[in-house]
Amino acid sequence: MIDLLSDPSIAIVAICAFLLGGIVKGAMGFGMPMVAIPVLTAVHSLPMALSIAIVPVIATNIWQLWKFRAHRRSEVLPKFLATGVFGLFTGALVLSYVRNAYLEIGLGLFVLSYLARRTRKSAPADPRFAPAFGFAAGVAHGTVGLSGLVGSPYFHALGLTRPKFIFCNTAMFMMFSVLHLISLKTLNLYSDGAVWIGFATLIPAFTGLWIGDKLSARLSSSGFSRLITCMLIFGAILPIWNGLQSLLAG
Repeated sequence: MIDLLSDPSIAIVAICAFLLGGIVKGAMGFGMPMVAIPVLTAVHSLPMALSIAIVPVIATNIWQLWKFRAHRRSEVLPKFLATGVFGLFTGALVLSYVRNAYLEIGLGLFVLSYLARRTRKSAPADPRFAPAFGFAAGVAHGTVGLSGLVGSPYFHALGLTRPKFIFCNTAMFMMFSVLHLISLKTLNLYSDGAVWIGFATLIPAFTGLWIGDKLSARLSSSGFSRLITCMLIFGAILPIWNGLQSLLAG
Protein backbone atom coordinates (compact mmCIF):
# COMPACT_ATOMS: atom_id res chain seq x y z
CA MET A 1 0.00 0.00 0.00
CA ILE A 2 1.23 3.48 -0.84
CA ASP A 3 1.83 5.77 2.14
CA LEU A 4 1.18 9.30 0.92
CA LEU A 5 2.99 10.80 3.88
CA SER A 6 6.21 8.87 3.25
CA ASP A 7 6.07 9.19 -0.55
CA PRO A 8 4.04 12.29 -1.51
CA SER A 9 5.85 12.66 -4.85
CA ILE A 10 3.59 10.05 -6.48
CA ALA A 11 0.46 11.94 -5.40
CA ILE A 12 1.90 15.26 -6.63
CA VAL A 13 2.78 13.78 -10.03
CA ALA A 14 -0.67 12.14 -10.25
CA ILE A 15 -2.47 15.41 -9.47
CA CYS A 16 -0.52 17.30 -12.15
CA ALA A 17 -0.95 14.49 -14.68
CA PHE A 18 -4.72 14.30 -14.22
CA LEU A 19 -5.11 18.08 -14.35
CA LEU A 20 -3.43 18.08 -17.76
CA GLY A 21 -5.26 14.91 -18.80
CA GLY A 22 -8.57 16.49 -17.75
CA ILE A 23 -7.94 19.48 -20.01
CA VAL A 24 -7.27 17.18 -22.95
CA LYS A 25 -10.33 15.04 -22.20
CA GLY A 26 -12.57 18.08 -21.80
CA ALA A 27 -11.52 19.39 -25.19
CA MET A 28 -11.54 16.13 -27.15
CA GLY A 29 -13.56 13.61 -25.16
CA PHE A 30 -10.57 11.32 -24.55
CA GLY A 31 -6.92 11.51 -23.62
CA MET A 32 -6.88 11.52 -19.81
CA PRO A 33 -5.35 8.02 -19.42
CA MET A 34 -3.13 8.60 -22.46
CA VAL A 35 -1.53 11.54 -20.66
CA ALA A 36 -1.62 10.34 -17.06
CA ILE A 37 -0.73 6.64 -17.26
CA PRO A 38 2.61 6.99 -19.13
CA VAL A 39 3.62 9.78 -16.71
CA LEU A 40 2.74 7.69 -13.65
CA THR A 41 4.42 4.62 -15.13
CA ALA A 42 7.61 6.63 -15.50
CA VAL A 43 7.71 7.38 -11.75
CA HIS A 44 6.42 4.05 -10.42
CA SER A 45 4.98 0.96 -12.17
CA LEU A 46 2.31 0.18 -14.75
CA PRO A 47 0.01 -1.76 -12.36
CA MET A 48 0.20 1.14 -9.89
CA ALA A 49 -0.57 3.68 -12.63
CA LEU A 50 -3.56 1.62 -13.77
CA SER A 51 -4.83 1.39 -10.18
CA ILE A 52 -4.58 5.14 -9.61
CA ALA A 53 -6.31 5.96 -12.90
CA ILE A 54 -9.47 3.95 -12.26
CA VAL A 55 -11.14 6.42 -9.83
CA PRO A 56 -10.71 9.66 -11.85
CA VAL A 57 -11.42 7.93 -15.16
CA ILE A 58 -14.71 6.44 -13.93
CA ALA A 59 -15.79 9.69 -12.25
CA THR A 60 -15.11 11.96 -15.24
CA ASN A 61 -16.71 9.50 -17.66
CA ILE A 62 -19.93 9.42 -15.63
CA TRP A 63 -20.12 13.20 -16.05
CA GLN A 64 -19.45 13.09 -19.81
CA LEU A 65 -21.89 10.22 -20.38
CA TRP A 66 -24.63 12.35 -18.84
CA LYS A 67 -23.64 15.49 -20.72
CA PHE A 68 -23.64 13.79 -24.15
CA ARG A 69 -26.46 11.30 -23.50
CA ALA A 70 -28.53 12.78 -26.36
CA HIS A 71 -25.94 11.37 -28.80
CA ARG A 72 -25.98 7.80 -27.45
CA ARG A 73 -27.52 6.15 -30.51
CA SER A 74 -24.86 4.27 -32.46
CA GLU A 75 -24.88 1.18 -34.65
CA VAL A 76 -21.23 0.29 -34.05
CA LEU A 77 -20.93 0.93 -30.30
CA PRO A 78 -22.81 -2.18 -29.00
CA LYS A 79 -20.75 -4.52 -31.20
CA PHE A 80 -17.56 -2.70 -30.28
CA LEU A 81 -18.20 -2.96 -26.54
CA ALA A 82 -19.41 -6.57 -26.65
CA THR A 83 -16.13 -7.91 -28.04
CA GLY A 84 -14.19 -5.38 -25.96
CA VAL A 85 -15.21 -7.27 -22.81
CA PHE A 86 -13.41 -10.42 -23.96
CA GLY A 87 -10.43 -8.39 -25.13
CA LEU A 88 -10.07 -6.67 -21.78
CA PHE A 89 -9.94 -9.84 -19.72
CA THR A 90 -7.53 -11.33 -22.26
CA GLY A 91 -5.32 -8.26 -21.91
CA ALA A 92 -5.40 -8.35 -18.12
CA LEU A 93 -4.28 -11.98 -18.23
CA VAL A 94 -1.44 -11.07 -20.59
CA LEU A 95 -0.39 -8.28 -18.19
CA SER A 96 0.23 -10.84 -15.46
CA TYR A 97 2.68 -12.80 -17.63
CA VAL A 98 4.36 -10.41 -20.11
CA ARG A 99 6.85 -7.68 -19.19
CA ASN A 100 5.20 -4.24 -19.21
CA ALA A 101 7.82 -2.67 -21.49
CA TYR A 102 7.04 -5.03 -24.37
CA LEU A 103 3.32 -4.29 -24.06
CA GLU A 104 3.88 -0.52 -24.12
CA ILE A 105 6.22 -0.61 -27.11
CA GLY A 106 3.94 -2.98 -29.04
CA LEU A 107 0.86 -0.85 -28.50
CA GLY A 108 2.65 2.36 -29.45
CA LEU A 109 4.01 0.87 -32.66
CA PHE A 110 0.59 -0.53 -33.55
CA VAL A 111 -1.04 2.88 -33.20
CA LEU A 112 1.65 4.69 -35.20
CA SER A 113 1.36 2.14 -38.03
CA TYR A 114 -2.43 2.47 -38.02
CA LEU A 115 -2.25 6.27 -38.17
CA ALA A 116 0.27 6.05 -41.01
CA ARG A 117 -2.13 3.88 -43.00
CA ARG A 118 -5.04 6.23 -42.28
CA THR A 119 -3.15 9.21 -43.69
CA ARG A 120 -2.92 7.38 -47.03
CA LYS A 121 -6.57 6.36 -46.93
CA SER A 122 -9.14 9.16 -46.72
CA ALA A 123 -12.25 6.94 -46.93
CA PRO A 124 -14.19 6.42 -43.66
CA ALA A 125 -13.51 3.29 -41.65
CA ASP A 126 -15.77 0.28 -42.21
CA PRO A 127 -18.41 -0.12 -39.45
CA ARG A 128 -18.23 -3.90 -39.99
CA PHE A 129 -14.80 -3.89 -38.33
CA ALA A 130 -16.27 -2.65 -35.02
CA PRO A 131 -16.04 -6.08 -33.29
CA ALA A 132 -12.37 -6.48 -34.26
CA PHE A 133 -11.43 -2.99 -33.09
CA GLY A 134 -13.48 -3.49 -29.94
CA PHE A 135 -11.53 -6.63 -29.06
CA ALA A 136 -8.21 -4.89 -29.81
CA ALA A 137 -9.22 -1.88 -27.68
CA GLY A 138 -10.13 -4.24 -24.84
CA VAL A 139 -6.74 -5.95 -25.03
CA ALA A 140 -5.02 -2.54 -25.02
CA HIS A 141 -6.98 -1.48 -21.94
CA GLY A 142 -6.41 -4.74 -20.12
CA THR A 143 -2.65 -4.62 -20.67
CA VAL A 144 -1.63 -0.94 -20.45
CA GLY A 145 -4.92 0.88 -19.74
CA LEU A 146 -4.87 2.77 -23.05
CA SER A 147 -7.92 1.64 -25.03
CA GLY A 148 -8.10 5.19 -26.40
CA LEU A 149 -5.08 4.45 -28.58
CA VAL A 150 -7.18 1.87 -30.46
CA GLY A 151 -10.82 2.85 -30.03
CA SER A 152 -10.45 6.62 -30.48
CA PRO A 153 -8.72 6.49 -33.89
CA TYR A 154 -11.37 4.02 -35.08
CA PHE A 155 -14.26 6.26 -33.93
CA HIS A 156 -12.48 9.21 -35.51
CA ALA A 157 -12.04 7.33 -38.80
CA LEU A 158 -15.81 6.63 -38.85
CA GLY A 159 -16.33 10.37 -39.35
CA LEU A 160 -18.50 10.85 -36.24
CA THR A 161 -19.55 14.30 -35.11
CA ARG A 162 -17.76 15.67 -32.04
CA PRO A 163 -20.65 14.95 -29.59
CA LYS A 164 -21.14 11.38 -30.88
CA PHE A 165 -17.37 10.82 -30.96
CA ILE A 166 -17.13 11.92 -27.32
CA PHE A 167 -20.07 9.74 -26.25
CA CYS A 168 -18.64 6.62 -27.94
CA ASN A 169 -15.24 7.20 -26.34
CA THR A 170 -16.77 7.87 -22.95
CA ALA A 171 -18.91 4.71 -23.07
CA MET A 172 -15.82 2.70 -23.99
CA PHE A 173 -13.72 4.15 -21.16
CA MET A 174 -16.51 3.80 -18.63
CA MET A 175 -17.23 0.14 -19.29
CA PHE A 176 -13.58 -0.83 -19.66
CA SER A 177 -12.58 0.96 -16.44
CA VAL A 178 -15.21 -0.82 -14.34
CA LEU A 179 -14.29 -4.20 -15.82
CA HIS A 180 -10.59 -3.40 -15.50
CA LEU A 181 -11.01 -2.86 -11.78
CA ILE A 182 -12.63 -6.29 -11.47
CA SER A 183 -9.92 -7.99 -13.53
CA LEU A 184 -7.04 -6.33 -11.65
CA LYS A 185 -8.56 -7.31 -8.31
CA THR A 186 -9.11 -10.88 -9.51
CA LEU A 187 -5.49 -11.21 -10.65
CA ASN A 188 -4.13 -9.47 -7.51
CA LEU A 189 -2.68 -6.64 -9.59
CA TYR A 190 -4.74 -3.84 -8.02
CA SER A 191 -3.15 -1.73 -5.26
CA ASP A 192 -5.72 -0.76 -2.64
CA GLY A 193 -3.53 2.12 -1.49
CA ALA A 194 -3.70 3.66 -4.96
CA VAL A 195 -7.40 4.39 -4.56
CA TRP A 196 -6.62 7.23 -2.14
CA ILE A 197 -4.32 8.87 -4.68
CA GLY A 198 -7.09 8.38 -7.23
CA PHE A 199 -9.54 10.29 -5.01
CA ALA A 200 -6.93 13.04 -4.54
CA THR A 201 -6.87 13.57 -8.32
CA LEU A 202 -10.63 14.13 -8.65
CA ILE A 203 -10.64 17.90 -8.10
CA PRO A 204 -7.76 18.60 -10.53
CA ALA A 205 -9.24 16.14 -13.05
CA PHE A 206 -12.64 17.87 -13.03
CA THR A 207 -10.97 21.29 -13.07
CA GLY A 208 -9.07 20.25 -16.17
CA LEU A 209 -12.27 18.86 -17.68
CA TRP A 210 -14.00 22.22 -17.22
CA ILE A 211 -11.07 24.13 -18.74
CA GLY A 212 -10.90 21.78 -21.72
CA ASP A 213 -14.64 22.04 -22.32
CA LYS A 214 -14.37 25.83 -22.48
CA LEU A 215 -11.41 25.64 -24.86
CA SER A 216 -13.26 23.23 -27.16
CA ALA A 217 -15.80 25.94 -28.05
CA ARG A 218 -13.04 27.63 -30.07
CA LEU A 219 -12.25 24.51 -32.13
CA SER A 220 -13.50 24.12 -35.69
CA SER A 221 -14.35 20.69 -37.08
CA SER A 222 -11.06 20.49 -38.99
CA GLY A 223 -9.14 21.80 -36.00
CA PHE A 224 -10.76 19.15 -33.81
CA SER A 225 -9.73 16.43 -36.27
CA ARG A 226 -6.12 17.64 -36.41
CA LEU A 227 -5.96 17.88 -32.63
CA ILE A 228 -7.13 14.26 -32.31
CA THR A 229 -4.43 13.07 -34.69
CA CYS A 230 -1.73 15.01 -32.83
CA MET A 231 -2.93 13.63 -29.50
CA LEU A 232 -2.90 10.06 -30.80
CA ILE A 233 0.67 10.44 -32.10
CA PHE A 234 1.76 11.89 -28.75
CA GLY A 235 -0.11 9.15 -26.90
CA ALA A 236 1.59 6.45 -28.98
CA ILE A 237 5.11 7.84 -28.55
CA LEU A 238 4.91 8.11 -24.75
CA PRO A 239 4.47 4.36 -24.03
CA ILE A 240 7.18 3.52 -26.58
CA TRP A 241 9.54 5.90 -24.79
CA ASN A 242 8.65 4.47 -21.38
CA GLY A 243 9.07 0.92 -22.63
CA LEU A 244 12.48 1.58 -24.17
CA GLN A 245 13.67 3.29 -21.01
CA SER A 246 12.54 0.32 -18.96
CA LEU A 247 14.34 -2.15 -21.22
CA LEU A 248 17.56 -0.10 -21.25
CA ALA A 249 17.47 0.15 -17.45
CA GLY A 250 17.30 -3.63 -17.32
